[in-house]
Amino acid sequence: MSTQLPVSIHKTEDALPSASPETAVVRLVSLLPQDWSVSPAGTTEATATLTVTAPDGTTQAQVLRTVDEALSASPMQGWARS
Repeated sequence: MSTQLPVSIHKTEDALPSASPETAVVRLVSLLPQDWSVSPAGTTEATATLTVTAPDGTTQAQVLRTVDEALSASPMQGWARS
């Protein structure tokens, strides 16, 4: 069975004033493994919530670690996991 996990991200003080959560979600999706899927669940002005689905055998800890690694990439500057 695949691993499904809700993930929330938020703007940090390093974010550009024009940074949008919708753009952050698109960037995050592009940085995750290709065999993972993401379903947006909602956004506010400074947050985004999504559901990440990883393949069978992927633990929740691995999902969170991979998301955190993606968030540390330069395109995600100004965003962190909540």
